[in-house]
Amino acid sequence: MLKKSKRLCISPKDIAIILDISLRQANRRYNQAKDAYGRLRHQHLTFREFAEYYGLPLDELYERLN
Repeated sequence: MLKKSKRLCISPKDIAIILDISLRQANRRYNQAKDAYGRLRHQHLTFREFAEYYGLPLDELYERLN
């Protein structure tokens, strides 16, 4: 059984691990997705929103982090 993360929000560090990219590129992708959803600077992005924006399966995101 797949153990899901207890966190609701994704961070640029998570994105760097999941996509195997640098932290700077991960920050750029994080901000692109935040802009697409109209998030303000103090608002965060969820795992589900990130997965939907980039067309990635949510289960695979969790697998890469565990």
